Amino acid sequence: MSRRILASLMYAIAVGWAFLAQPLEARDLALDALACVGGADSSAEALALGASELDCAEGRFARNDRFVRTHAEVPGGFATASTSLYWQTDPSNYQSMLVRFIYADGQQRLVDVDPQMAVRAWFARTRFSVPVPRSESPLEVVDVVFERPRTIATIRDTRLVTREEARKEHFFRSLTYALICGMLIAPIIFDFLFFRTLRFRFMIWHAAMTFGLLGFVVSNSGLIFQLFPNTPLGVRFQLNTLTLALAIAAAVGFILSLLEEGAVPKWLQRLTIALTALKIVTIIDLEPLRLVSHSAFLASVLPLALGVLGLIAVALFNESRAALYLLISFSGMIIGGVITLAISLGWYRPSYHVDDFLYAAMLLLVLGSSAAVGDRFMVLRVERDRARVNAVKLGRMALSDPLTGLGNRRAFDSVKRLENGQALLVADVDHFKAINDSEGHIVGDTVLRHMASLMRNSFENVEGSTI
Repeated sequence: MSRRILASLMYAIAVGWAFLAQPLEARDLALDALACVGGADSSAEALALGASELDCAEGRFARNDRFVRTHAEVPGGFATASTSLYWQTDPSNYQSMLVRFIYADGQQRLVDVDPQMAVRAWFARTRFSVPVPRSESPLEVVDVVFERPRTIATIRDTRLVTREEARKEHFFRSLTYALICGMLIAPIIFDFLFFRTLRFRFMIWHAAMTFGLLGFVVSNSGLIFQLFPNTPLGVRFQLNTLTLALAIAAAVGFILSLLEEGAVPKWLQRLTIALTALKIVTIIDLEPLRLVSHSAFLASVLPLALGVLGLIAVALFNESRAALYLLISFSGMIIGGVITLAISLGWYRPSYHVDDFLYAAMLLLVLGSSAAVGDRFMVLRVERDRARVNAVKLGRMALSDPLTGLGNRRAFDSVKRLENGQALLVADVDHFKAINDSEGHIVGDTVLRHMASLMRNSFENVEGSTI
């Protein structure tokens, strides 16, 4: 019953945090549904593409051209000429970017966006902001040319947002992400403090997993640019991948080391390790396959998630105590990974920001796994104390006579040296065989127990005596 209450409490905390982590969205206009896409070998050729040369069909964003252009017409009524706007996208990583704003009076403004501009104008939602130049006419068209984008999200996830509300959202989200990082740091400290006392391997895996999640939040949210303002955009993109890979590998190590011995078969453990190795291999980022590599990294989540679920399911079937905590802890991350994969493949477009869900899932993972560590810690400590008590009892049994409780021949032999003032006492009961023969062995046993009692009473006040 107590485990059910704990599970309910962890879910309540995670759900509550999910709501807290999602502030009111700024007024924005998603441009992906309005955009058509084309590819070329230079930025000039891309901007010169006519409407008939652009692709408006499903799957249009999955292009591997060196220069990719998106063309989106802004619907009338979204903003007036006096409205201050930001154009935003998920930067991930790219080589160069050219944004062209076309207004109703035919005026055009070009903004050249280098990768470090994305660093300087970072917006706390895995985005960066490009101020839309002011004009006396409303904005009608946004054309963007991306050079070597590393992910589909950079091309697809563009939007227009009002500046005032965007700043409010940026402030709130920055505080929220900082709070998440603080909550992730605490378990790492506790893991290392407890590891100094009880050196359980799963505590190191748990600390490594939490450290990986912390690194991912710091890099993905953009807090890294607050800590290290000159960090290159490409470094942040690689940190996203590496820290997430570290968290995943450590999570599998944590599960395997936390589960009780014999809870899952060896072949299933090896399969899960192999799927983890496959996931790590997909972090290799090759230029000719830049979009495919990132999709493969996300796609490898699915078989690994199934492997982890299978591992936990088998452990639950075998009545593993730790498996229930693991199921609760990893449920959010598994669901979040599948959602992220579905979004990257264009199968699903949620109305909420998926990173908010992932951060809430990370907190559930850390809270649940910390509870699992605490529970396993107590179980192993009780088992260790019980083993020590049993070892003492067995030692005493091996050196004492079961009938009288006095030391036996083995106890005598175990004495290697006598100090000054010490001696060994051997007592012989006269005519004891006659007592056994005439009165029986039950009476004889009673006599022996009585003699042992007399010896204890005789030596109980002698300092240092052992009976």
